[in-house]
Amino acid sequence: MDRLVRVFSHQDELITLEGGYKDEYETFKSLDSLPAEKLLRFQQLSLNLLQDLEQPHDRKKCTERSRSLREEGNIVFRGNGSGSPPDPDRVLNACRLYTGAVFEAEDALDELALAFANRGMALQEYGYYREAYDDCANALEFGYPERLRHKVIMRQAHCAWKLEKTESLEEHLRCLEQLQLNESFKQQLEDLKEKLQLLKNQSNELDSLEESKDRDLEEIHTDPGQRGRYMVAKETIARGKIIFTERASCFVPLEQRLICQQCAATLMSAPIPCSKCHQRVVYCSRKCREAHSAIHRYECAAYQRDLLKLVGVSHLALRLVLTYLPQMLPHLQEGTSAQEIWNAIIDMIKKPEAREITPEYLLSLRMVSHLDKASQAELVYHILCANLLQLYLKEHTVFFDQFHSSSASTKDWQLITSALILRSAGQLLANGHVGDALLPVGLEPNEFALLQPGLWQKPRHLKLGQLHNLAHSELITAINLPYLSLCNHACAPSIRTKFNGCSVFNYAARDISAGEEIFNCYTRDYKNSLKLKRSEPLKEVYKFQCSCAKCTQTNPDRDFLNFHRYRCEKHNCRQEFLPDAELQRNNLSWWLPSNADNLIICTVCKERQYFAWYNDFLDLVESCADSSKRQALFQAFDDLDKWLVDHHILKRNLAEELITACFVEMDEGTSLDKKDFENLARIIRKQLEGTAAQCGDTSMEYIAQMTFLWDLIALRKCQSDKKEILELKGKLEYLAQEQSEVFLNYYNDFIEQQCK
Repeated sequence: MDRLVRVFSHQDELITLEGGYKDEYETFKSLDSLPAEKLLRFQQLSLNLLQDLEQPHDRKKCTERSRSLREEGNIVFRGNGSGSPPDPDRVLNACRLYTGAVFEAEDALDELALAFANRGMALQEYGYYREAYDDCANALEFGYPERLRHKVIMRQAHCAWKLEKTESLEEHLRCLEQLQLNESFKQQLEDLKEKLQLLKNQSNELDSLEESKDRDLEEIHTDPGQRGRYMVAKETIARGKIIFTERASCFVPLEQRLICQQCAATLMSAPIPCSKCHQRVVYCSRKCREAHSAIHRYECAAYQRDLLKLVGVSHLALRLVLTYLPQMLPHLQEGTSAQEIWNAIIDMIKKPEAREITPEYLLSLRMVSHLDKASQAELVYHILCANLLQLYLKEHTVFFDQFHSSSASTKDWQLITSALILRSAGQLLANGHVGDALLPVGLEPNEFALLQPGLWQKPRHLKLGQLHNLAHSELITAINLPYLSLCNHACAPSIRTKFNGCSVFNYAARDISAGEEIFNCYTRDYKNSLKLKRSEPLKEVYKFQCSCAKCTQTNPDRDFLNFHRYRCEKHNCRQEFLPDAELQRNNLSWWLPSNADNLIICTVCKERQYFAWYNDFLDLVESCADSSKRQALFQAFDDLDKWLVDHHILKRNLAEELITACFVEMDEGTSLDKKDFENLARIIRKQLEGTAAQCGDTSMEYIAQMTFLWDLIALRKCQSDKKEILELKGKLEYLAQEQSEVFLNYYNDFIEQQCK
């Protein structure tokens, strides 16, 4: 990042925006008209940066690291050599080591093939047949030794049988028949032939899966007229109803987490990395890798240089251009100059009938941009990012080769590409979204959820009492959703958005009346922030002052402050109060180290509150392995009602500390008695009440905390009735499909029988 800052600083000195910012095309036209010497210096700075970002690569060391991990995996997989069935945890641990070998091999293809083959063996043993099948194909693709290929093909055939893939099984059996096999493999071949015949005799081979499509209700209406974008209900929409869904073809992973680049899957058991990208790009399957190849061929060299993390939102803007500009090319290739091409693009944006060309992109290009209101520094940064990415495409990819048959020159298309990246970046700043998902607690960025031995009993089935360890909510994607972006902002949103990979489902957060506008919330909502705090990003990023009903009411902070009410600790006062307005403007969370200087003064008696009970509570949390301390901790939580009113946010935070500490002790083998579990269940339910009041009972916060109660119910350590269990099960609708499957498996394995 320091190198980027230095280069951009030098380039900033070389350019001037004559007459201020006009539009994206005119900006790069102006840059292109710099004096020749200055323009050469300007572009050379970018080229030098791209060269400096190239990273040394030692294939020999990759080979050594990969082989070491593979051999360690072999030892773990074989275990004690007793001949008994492998322990599932041991097999999963071997999968982790083989995955490490796959990643470390990078482009040492001999080792990569061996690592894939061995991981396929372990995955098959564990029951991940689709993933094992893919790994066999990967091993063959990367040059698995010819003399051993029959082993991999036999494994593929076995997985194809398990997956009921009749055609694939037939193909692999035909291949095996052409090979020289020993008696053992000949017998396996005959067995699989019999199984193939049984598959053919089955009548239930039809695939009934339906393709996911965007859909919206007839009850909504959008209008790009004089008022600008908005969405309104034509008819009454009931709370909990899906208003519309949207599938984005463009998203990018946020840099801290490896997820599938094609479908945004987060729960992976057999990630397939790009062998050239230095472990920065993965796919959940060969199918996803193939589907994404048209994009990755242009991004691969950028990932090798770790360039894309430097350019922020411009990476997503780049991906939009890579995806859609080739689709628009047939409608643009008659243009003889950059000006003609740009005019044609603008005409398409303005014409509703042109939407069929590239619907998502044209809808995206119509989105609001505030680059004309950006500060000079912000504007220059995004201009330079767009220029850098265009030069990268020119120098390190064949992206511009596709334009050779058009009437315009490559230089014209470079200008158009820069302008489109800048336009999309500006629009995404005001319209981009971030998607979230639940992941295992404490999962390292280079680890994968389904390969954690302590969590799983079999594929996608958690062990008893482990659901709470799949409860960390994390932002994972930056995603382009132009239809969702039609919703205007209000601090009390009408919708609750569920992210499901690269799709979203938008539910009515409350009953919506006919004729009522449908709002999204661009910041933290009115129950989770002060007006002053949420106004700042609205002004800075979205360039407007909010005038929604919550911001214009007499006391706009009333709902938020309801979660910050105290009862004075002085015996001669004991009155309820809210901290003074000055503290409210700074930070109400005095318990955070960064806010230690924020004193709480009772606004009734004017006495300082010392909160001696706070540190006492934390000390008890640290000592909760001791039974007597644990009892004192439960009592201390009940005593919080003396100081913190109703669903005070600190009460919920301390409940989380208590609950987490108790479950850590349980995971480590500490025994809790019946009274402990009763207290723990009561506190969890109290915490859920508070979370529902402030965040909603379908929020990710609520669902994450719900996992603790589900574990107690599954362990039969707390009483629950059918109504409560089914209500909790209903929350699964608001989870992404891959997480919902795991939760539902857990419910079926351990909880469902308690409803009977």
